Amino acid sequence: MTFNLRFASVEDGPRNWTYRKNHVIDIINRYHPTIMGTQEGLKDQLADIDSNLMHPYKRFGVERELNGEHEEIFYDTNIVEFLNGGNFWLSETPDAFGTKGWDAACVRLVTWCKFRLIKTQQSFHVFNTQFDHVGPTSRHKSARLLWDRIKSIAGTESIVFVLGDFNTYRYDPMYKYLTQDEAGPEFQDAWTNAASKIGDVSCTYHAWEGMKYKLEEGVVGANHIDWIFSRPNLKVLETRVITEERYGSYPSDHYPVQTEILLPVK
Repeated sequence: MTFNLRFASVEDGPRNWTYRKNHVIDIINRYHPTIMGTQEGLKDQLADIDSNLMHPYKRFGVERELNGEHEEIFYDTNIVEFLNGGNFWLSETPDAFGTKGWDAACVRLVTWCKFRLIKTQQSFHVFNTQFDHVGPTSRHKSARLLWDRIKSIAGTESIVFVLGDFNTYRYDPMYKYLTQDEAGPEFQDAWTNAASKIGDVSCTYHAWEGMKYKLEEGVVGANHIDWIFSRPNLKVLETRVITEERYGSYPSDHYPVQTEILLPVK
């Protein structure tokens, strides 16, 4: 699952974290992802989630700058074993804490983990990120840096999942680099390639308006910006955009996206 939590802000009024955190926690408990990447979570938000989960989750990650947002990876310790992990920043100096890159408006971060399935002993890597919402150069450079780091951390043949809020849609050159460019990873998009799709919507960012949200005129899927990518040899059984609301209120200004992917027999 990838889930942009929307950072806690007093300016959100009735959409403040205080009023929606129970819905967020309920979604996680009911859908019970083995792995979940969150974006924008602040320390207190993550602590609220930690203390209310029904399953034995742990998480890995750091703040992207001092007192800033996190790109965390949650994992169910009954299903997977954490092997190792790390972070790097989407900038010209990726190993320097809190560095902002290129034309980005904000500091951006990638969190990665290596896991092993307890039942089958298969290992895999997960990379979770949020690309910048303003700078197109930053997004394109970030995609290339991400692929370079995936190759150095996980290699080119191992099982890899990349998830997050990429702040761009499927017709952008950045998306094409990740999925179609021979110089890139040629990942498959779990939504496009799913055998079963649930919650077919044109957007995953909806600005708190849900199905009423007006898309960018003339661009289909302009705000489907939250993605889960994997190697093309894996079978995507189902991908779901979770569009539920409660009395007209949503858990975040993004829909969470969850996918079920079949790993090859070891």
